[in-house]
Amino acid sequence: MAAVAQAHERECPVCTNDFTTPKILPCGHLLCRQCIISWMDSKSDAGCPLCTCPIVEQQGNSSPIAVDVVDALPTDSVMEAIVENAPVLMSDGMCTACDDLKAEYVCVHCLEKMCPSCMKIHKKMIATRSHDVESVSTVTPERLAASRPALCAEHVTEKAELFCVDHNLAICTSCFSNKHRACLDIKSLDEKMKSAEDALNSLREKLLEAGDNLKQEIVNLNVRVQTADVTEQQNMALVDKTCDQLQKMVDECRKQVKKLISDSVSKFKKSLCDFKIELEKRLGKVTSHKHLVTRATTVRPRPALIHAAQTLTDRVNSLDLSDDLEAEPWVNPSPEITKCCDDVVTDISDELIGLKGLLIVDEKPVFVFHETCGINIRLTNFRKTARKVEPDKYGNNTVFSRDVMAVNVLYEVRIDEMNTPAGSNLFLGVMRVPPTPVTLPTWSEHPKDSVILWQAGVRYKDIDIKTNVAEALKFLKVGSRVGLLVDSSNNLHFYVDGDDQGVAAKDVPYPCFAVFDLDSTVIQVTALPTSERT
Repeated sequence: MAAVAQAHERECPVCTNDFTTPKILPCGHLLCRQCIISWMDSKSDAGCPLCTCPIVEQQGNSSPIAVDVVDALPTDSVMEAIVENAPVLMSDGMCTACDDLKAEYVCVHCLEKMCPSCMKIHKKMIATRSHDVESVSTVTPERLAASRPALCAEHVTEKAELFCVDHNLAICTSCFSNKHRACLDIKSLDEKMKSAEDALNSLREKLLEAGDNLKQEIVNLNVRVQTADVTEQQNMALVDKTCDQLQKMVDECRKQVKKLISDSVSKFKKSLCDFKIELEKRLGKVTSHKHLVTRATTVRPRPALIHAAQTLTDRVNSLDLSDDLEAEPWVNPSPEITKCCDDVVTDISDELIGLKGLLIVDEKPVFVFHETCGINIRLTNFRKTARKVEPDKYGNNTVFSRDVMAVNVLYEVRIDEMNTPAGSNLFLGVMRVPPTPVTLPTWSEHPKDSVILWQAGVRYKDIDIKTNVAEALKFLKVGSRVGLLVDSSNNLHFYVDGDDQGVAAKDVPYPCFAVFDLDSTVIQVTALPTSERT
């Protein structure tokens, strides 16, 4: 039965029994009055046991009295009515008149449970023949609560037909005549109920809209979380790549500095070794002649001594006995080492500054060109400047944005150099596929994946959209800025010098990449900082 399937909705989440005086907490959850009092008495800062939202705002150091707080909370009278009527639909309910027969029907007006025989009698009696009788298996507590007649707040057996706005009570005609005659605002109960129903429908629509908005915002937050994850991965990869480059630069610097030191020391050591060898040769000659002189002095044959003395004297006088050879002075390589290290430090600093510029921070788009580009393009300035290095009549000079274009963000390039005073056949547009080396004819031949703007207008899905693109391109010069923007409706806008030239193409593929082609007239362009437009 529907009532059994929804029984948990009538249960207090604290005591797990059917609600008794259900109170509406500020967060919208329901708890029994006594359950809230007990919960607040057990904790000084008790919040909703389901979502922890505060039950009451703390004011100063005083602790509010739980009973006062709970009694000030609104009572869910609808849930009270549902709980009150739910027992009528219990699966083991017996016929009110026949205690030994199971009830299969219920009168939604008088709440009598009946077996099939009693139901037939109930439908024949003059007093009850107009009552709605339904099967116990189909009727719900909500249906019973809604079908019960409104009774006077004071004469609980009398039907209420009026509503006293001054006292906020449903009253019968007798109460109106006796106790509420002086009241200023008495309305028909049906009118007041219709007004309340309209108010509730309005609230329902408001809450449905708010719920849809909150769900969408949660979806947006999830997208941002995913974007943050992707950004983290991209930044980590960029940091790793840059650090690898820096490590390579440091290793190369270490290699060069060690080579400078080694070459300097080796050269100096070779000079010393050559000096040592020469001195050792001189020492050998001195030693050998010293032996000759010593032996001649020892033997002393007079005639031979005279000849030996003369011979040895001539020989010794011919020897180079000096010890004043000068080795090549050592040249300290410190200046070259310092210069090499300073150059590396400067390069590393530039790389780190460039890394800082390329990192994606606070989700703000950064316009840089993808390192994969035309074969005749050189990227500099941390991939923000693209220069054509060779003429190419086939237009193989295409550059792409590194990242997918963000919505309502202007992607601009500044023309730095041209080979004509003015006028350009610059091609620009967007492309669905990720950046790959392509030639202009290649990406221009894929209308399903690309939108191309040129002097002749717009080429997209064989539709000729008349714009002032051609007119604007005629007057481009050095310093001119051209840009592209995709709005939230997937319309492609063309910009010149920061001014929107209008929608160039509608329903463009998204996500997409910005594409610029350096034609026969444009030599170099630089990507400018992106700017958000509305």
